[in-house]
Amino acid sequence: MRVWLKAILLFGLMVATPFAIQAMIGRPPRWVDEAPYIPMADYIPSDQTLIYVVGVIGAIAVIFNFLFYRTGLDEIQGWLKLAEREMNVILKGVDASSGKGRAADRIGWWNDITSKSPFSETPDEIFKLNEKDAANRGAPGGKAQITAILLREIYDGDIELAQAKIEAEMIANNGNPPFVVAGLRNILGLDEYLAARNQWIASNANPKPPPPRFRDFGVTWWSLVLAVRLGGFPRDIAMTTGKDPNKTIVKNRAALELLTRV
Repeated sequence: MRVWLKAILLFGLMVATPFAIQAMIGRPPRWVDEAPYIPMADYIPSDQTLIYVVGVIGAIAVIFNFLFYRTGLDEIQGWLKLAEREMNVILKGVDASSGKGRAADRIGWWNDITSKSPFSETPDEIFKLNEKDAANRGAPGGKAQITAILLREIYDGDIELAQAKIEAEMIANNGNPPFVVAGLRNILGLDEYLAARNQWIASNANPKPPPPRFRDFGVTWWSLVLAVRLGGFPRDIAMTTGKDPNKTIVKNRAALELLTRV
């Protein structure tokens, strides 16, 4: 049970207990007889009204708590939290500077330690690193970008569009799925889909059934929308851009927009 729901129920119990005892005993507690008269007490609702209000609030809290767990919203929110934490781990390895900036940093570093002029030739190793950056989309920039694209669709509640993105990447990569962080794999039903797809490929049935559809896996769109809205997602994504002294931190939606525009 959520902490705030426990707090509501506990508070309701604390408020309702004295009045319930009073209703059963049939007379007010002794402290009422000894307490001084306060005019504000005339505006306090009756015992029955307070018990009714507390009971209604408690019933609503219990029903909401039941629906929250019954529909799996707590599990979806846990997956979203995990995905955001995985995203932050990836973003720690993303250099906010451009490819040209990284190349200039390496050249400057080499020239500083060798006392050469800024126009001197750089060693082959630095040249190879710069070429590797230009050719490598994956680690970790590509991972951050594909994760940002999927998270953007997830936060909009468009789970089928996120699944379509993965299918498009699989077609472009000979059936190999792209990198998908933990949490998003659960929400999209990626592992279940891949298992069903591999089973269909290996099947020797005649006639062969139609291939599994990705959209038949994963959570429902309405439960995803509820989990996102009630949980206030995105909420924990942070990305550093720029360099000192102009370094800034971009968070949540702004970070996703920045990553998906690149």
